[in-house]
Amino acid sequence: MPNLPVKRMVLYKHGVGFFERLGALGPESSVTLTFKKEEMNDILKSLAAFPQGDGQVVNVSYETPEEKQDALSKAPLVLSDRQAWLDLVRSLRGCQVRLHIAGGETDGAQERIISASGSEFVVSGCMVGLNQIAEKPEQTLVAIMTTGSEADSTPSLRTFLLSQVRGLDILDARSGDDLRYVLDLSQSREEQRSVTIFLDRPNQDLLVSYVAPSPTWRVSYRLGYTPDAPAEGSGVADNSDSGQLFIQGWGIVDNQLDEDLEDVSLTLIAGQPISFIYDLYTPRFVDRPTVEDEARTVAGPVSFEEGRLYSHIDVASVSHSLLDRDSNFYESDLDAELAAPGMGSSRFKSARRDLAQATQVQATGVARGELFQYDVGIPVTIKRGQSAMVPILGATLASRKQHWFNAEKMPDHPVVTIVATNTTGLTLERGPATVLEAENYVGEAVLSFTPAEGEFFVPYAVDLGVQILREDESRLETAAIALGKGDYLVHDQWETRQTVYRIDNRNTYPIALVIEQRILSGYELFETVEPMEQTAEFQRWKLAIAPRQQSEFRVQQRRKISRDEQILNLDYQTLQAYLHNKFINASLFQELRGILDLHQQIAQTQREIQKLAKKRDRLSDEQEGIAKKLQPLNNSGSENDLREKLAAKMSHLEDERDRLQASIIAQEQTQDSLKQQLQQLLQELH
Repeated sequence: MPNLPVKRMVLYKHGVGFFERLGALGPESSVTLTFKKEEMNDILKSLAAFPQGDGQVVNVSYETPEEKQDALSKAPLVLSDRQAWLDLVRSLRGCQVRLHIAGGETDGAQERIISASGSEFVVSGCMVGLNQIAEKPEQTLVAIMTTGSEADSTPSLRTFLLSQVRGLDILDARSGDDLRYVLDLSQSREEQRSVTIFLDRPNQDLLVSYVAPSPTWRVSYRLGYTPDAPAEGSGVADNSDSGQLFIQGWGIVDNQLDEDLEDVSLTLIAGQPISFIYDLYTPRFVDRPTVEDEARTVAGPVSFEEGRLYSHIDVASVSHSLLDRDSNFYESDLDAELAAPGMGSSRFKSARRDLAQATQVQATGVARGELFQYDVGIPVTIKRGQSAMVPILGATLASRKQHWFNAEKMPDHPVVTIVATNTTGLTLERGPATVLEAENYVGEAVLSFTPAEGEFFVPYAVDLGVQILREDESRLETAAIALGKGDYLVHDQWETRQTVYRIDNRNTYPIALVIEQRILSGYELFETVEPMEQTAEFQRWKLAIAPRQQSEFRVQQRRKISRDEQILNLDYQTLQAYLHNKFINASLFQELRGILDLHQQIAQTQREIQKLAKKRDRLSDEQEGIAKKLQPLNNSGSENDLREKLAAKMSHLEDERDRLQASIIAQEQTQDSLKQQLQQLLQELH
């Protein structure tokens, strides 16, 4: 589209670009833009045209979404790849045409044409068709119906060898339009679609803007860190972990258009506006029901409920420093060497200045509400199918280098991390970063999305010289005991979790270690130093770890839980322990002791009842046995003597059974009385 080139390009991080094309139409009053088929939904959703003069846009037309072969198969003229000439002649049957026939002199009724290649004549009439002989294709005839003079309008049929036909004029306007449609459709690329913008007059400058899918722009960073110089004459740094961080950002863009981009104004947007694909390109046909006339009624009112907003309450983070920041040590022996006057530090600073001066930052940042844009000041040129890197950021930030440890992210060893606040005034997009220190490559990291004044972290190397072992343990401890509802004691307990960090710094230099630990929901710290800061998920502590030293750091957290214990399940030993540990006082101890005494008596009474009942039941079984022996005995002789003995024994058993039953009843009465006393004591507890 050289007559309407891209002049401005705005790229976003979520896969779309905003493009502006500007050019002069000249004598034409329309312009055709070509897009990829998959771009058409976005084009129809966003295309806007702005004539720069007095002209106005009349309409915008675009190619059918049908596949090319499907559209060609439905065209009024069907031209095959191998026999297009024969197909055309067949398709023109019944149309007015003019044939150019190679040959010599003709009668006066025909117009003779002399051409450079020889002579030919023309015949006008209505196309009848072809007469083909499969075995002799060279003898294929074309037939045309002509009319004579005005005096004699009798139609006549004339045939010519198709091989003699040198030209064909289509006199029927509609058939000519059909042929042009088929040819236009045939020349269109399968994967592309054309969009034509029509204006009401020519000689206009036209600006066209639209949104289209585009590769997301990316960013990569170069980071140069140098520790702060030592205080004059001290030989040591004023602040052990502070330094300067030079950050350089490069925006990476790709040209996936079917044209070169020349002197294009480029803008890169940080943030994520909402974007989606809405199918406007595919025609939609809706089945409509057949409706008969009916009486009309007035529609009722339509109402909507009010939408309610739910706010999220942010808890202010705690920021306390564990250590003073004047411990005066270096991160490494190399740092100490660089900090010495006249040593590598000046060389590094010089190289860093060269890095800043060698590349001109070509972008300015502008905040746009939720978005942030980098406006590249110098127009860019990117050849078709190529990509480009544009410097968009260059600044020096105050920073600090620390060792960060989070066992969930990196077990056993801390990660050397540069921490800085984004004071560039720009938004930093997420991207990879290469870290340099003392003119050397020291590692890589990925910078997270960071707004202006936000803090960002660059964890770029694992320090194998520091070994950290994390040990976790948990326990339950009773905090208090109180009377609960009914016959229960309520135990308030602490569920305690302790994390011990055993730190072994085998390096020859001290380190500033930051320990990061996940916040446990519902737990509170106790007997632990307040963290220097916390996020929504983690708490952080800063420690100064001396060289060649093993250290230990504890984090203790606890939460209160409750459990119920039935009083009647207590034993004397447990009750005595509660008194000894001062979970209950002496008065409550005596009351509970009396309840347990009654409970023990009730249990003893129950055991006695069971013992008597067992004896009674045994006597009953013995009586049944005697009764079975008595049934076959007679009332005379020796059987009668035996019968009398058995009857006397049964009578004795019956007396004993009655006595036992009376004892059981007495014990049950005693038990009921004890239970009433127990219930009374339990009620008096509350």
